[in-house]
Amino acid sequence: MKTAMLWRMIGAAGLAFTVLTFLYLVVPTLVILPISFSSSSFLEFPPPGYSLRWYTAFFDSVDYRMAILNSVAIGVPAAALAAAAGTLAALAIARGNLRFRRVLAALILAPLILPQIVLAIGLFPLLARLGLIGTYPAIVLGHGVVTMPFAFITVTAVLQTAAPNLELAAMTLGATPWRSFRFITLPIIRPAIIVGALFAFTFSFDELILAMFLTSPATRTVPRLLWEQLNYELTPEIAAATTVLLGVTIAVLIAAAVFSRLAAIRTKGAGA
Repeated sequence: MKTAMLWRMIGAAGLAFTVLTFLYLVVPTLVILPISFSSSSFLEFPPPGYSLRWYTAFFDSVDYRMAILNSVAIGVPAAALAAAAGTLAALAIARGNLRFRRVLAALILAPLILPQIVLAIGLFPLLARLGLIGTYPAIVLGHGVVTMPFAFITVTAVLQTAAPNLELAAMTLGATPWRSFRFITLPIIRPAIIVGALFAFTFSFDELILAMFLTSPATRTVPRLLWEQLNYELTPEIAAATTVLLGVTIAVLIAAAVFSRLAAIRTKGAGA
């Protein structure tokens, strides 16, 4: 009885800690939403009244429109680059007969572990020597490097779950390695590739540190513009822009969850 009561107390304490942690992480984000509809000219909570003036100002702003276009123009190719490189790396690690594969996997995952400021400091002199600082290729390459682990993780997880018997059977029956990959492996891992690309796009769309080092006023992204606005003025327009940014992120994450579910179903079918 005492043991059961002790476990119930531990479970209740764990649940309480989880709820408090969730509130600590989510409540500050939820505060932004009512502030974005404030009728005040300054950031204040609770708002004295509600208005759409700051969303109108946001969508009428040439700077924000250009920043959104830049974020998309950078995020899409960066996600494609990350998906391609991460998929190739996952195939090499999961299907290749490589020595020190654990060390190689750790090196591929390093951008997720290292602080972004360290990566930015390392990339800046290299890209500056190539004359790319402030250009689209610079930030696309930077975001491609730091987001490649997302695609690597998702594709590797599927490859480790799906047995390679189907690929071996196809090659035994005369299929070339390329045809085996195209008609068997690729359909299995396609949802995982899409999920990795969506995660990479989300990271690129929200990333600030690399953008501060590698972009210019002509290529600045939404996070960098928000940072610059915070240094000069504190109006609810910033909250409106943040809410839009948050909405885009949530929409992409929902899409990633859907494709992740499809990947799980397809992998289970392949395993069967």
